[in-house]
Amino acid sequence: MLAGMETGQDLSKIFVITFDDGYRDFYTDALAVLKQCGFTATIFLATARIQDAPVRVEGADYLTWSEVRELHAEGIQFGSHTVTHPDLRSLGPEQIDYELGYSKEIIEQKLGAAVTSFSYPFAFPEEDRDFTRFLSDALENHGFENGVSTIIGRARPGSNRFQLPRLPANSWDDPPLLRAKLEGGYDWLHWPQRFYKFLYHSVSLMQRSSWIESEEAKRGPTST
Repeated sequence: MLAGMETGQDLSKIFVITFDDGYRDFYTDALAVLKQCGFTATIFLATARIQDAPVRVEGADYLTWSEVRELHAEGIQFGSHTVTHPDLRSLGPEQIDYELGYSKEIIEQKLGAAVTSFSYPFAFPEEDRDFTRFLSDALENHGFENGVSTIIGRARPGSNRFQLPRLPANSWDDPPLLRAKLEGGYDWLHWPQRFYKFLYHSVSLMQRSSWIESEEAKRGPTST
């Protein structure tokens, strides 16, 4: 797909199936369905939740490393979903480097294979251009080749390879709805999604500015 994006290839018949976090039900339920259909997938692991023994976090069971290796032998690809699944925008540069670099390193050590894909945890802050530029640079510096986000839509020639959009799929999708999503019927939702993020970001900045001005007014004038 990435090669097609760079050459302007028609991507309307190309799709990639991805799963975030590393939930164990992929191993117990999803794999058999994918194999029956002749599909493969990429799973993005939050590596602190993947251990040698089963881990349960917030009511969900996670894969073990032995299961990850078994899935990898079946042709499933793995990417990074950070170490601790934080909101990266709330962290400093050194913490972000740790979340990106160590998650990649540990998966590569466990599988003996390169990790080139990243999935952003939480809503992707596309409205914060300074942060998204920093994140893209950090991913490239750590050796990632692409990244996926929560931006709704389909990838096209010219899409940022570190901020690729995706389409949500779940048990509520009947065949006509899933077909509509794959054919572009959901792409328009990116615009209200983007507007909401921009509006929320603008209000947050105004509130922060107001708080700073209020604190400065409380301190009163300073003398030199």
